[in-house]
Amino acid sequence: MKKTKKVEAKAGKSVSQQPPGTEAAKPAESKDAPVFTAEDKVLLEKQEGVIASNIGAFLVLGEALSIIKDRELHKITEPTLKFDAYCAKKWGFGQAYAYRLISSYECVKHLKAQLAPNGVTLFPTNEAQVRSMTMWSLEEQVKIWSAVLKKANGGGITAAMVNAVVAGKAEKSTKSEATTETKTADAKTEHKKLKTIAKLVEKAQQIDAAELNFKKFKELIDKIEKLLNDDES
Repeated sequence: MKKTKKVEAKAGKSVSQQPPGTEAAKPAESKDAPVFTAEDKVLLEKQEGVIASNIGAFLVLGEALSIIKDRELHKITEPTLKFDAYCAKKWGFGQAYAYRLISSYECVKHLKAQLAPNGVTLFPTNEAQVRSMTMWSLEEQVKIWSAVLKKANGGGITAAMVNAVVAGKAEKSTKSEATTETKTADAKTEHKKLKTIAKLVEKAQQIDAAELNFKKFKELIDKIEKLLNDDES
């Protein structure tokens, strides 16, 4: 019995003194980078091929919708069918999405027409990159994209980058409009004062020379001087 107890105690000791780290190694393995197989690599290449083949698809859709809308081809089967209803009924497109596609197509088409002859080869590859630009005129869109290309400096272009350039342009435009409005208001005020001065002079000219004494003349000069001083302030 004593021998049995010693064996049990020895066995217990061997268990309790098991080399540390054996159990802790398992969670560490779960944190390691995933192991990919050759099939995974093939799958990645296949999916990237799908993405690459569909980059720019928004332009194809936009062009097709633009042609249908401009020539009213959607009325071939239903003469009274409106374009918006056609997009919703036939393709499940909301009105906003359909028009965004058309606007994006027209934007990129104009960018290529204006910039490609100058050697530019990089143009928007998705609708999100174009969306904020379509709020501006075609001429301004060219300026915006040129600024984006300059900012990218040969690197990748994202929708956020385009939005940042557009936001900066909008801020400058707002400040410019505010300055123009201020100048216009100032010009109106100046014109009003000049008209008042002209009326005072005209009124003075109508006064008989015998009646135009120093007091009346000074009153006239004081009024004109006040108007000029108000202008300076």
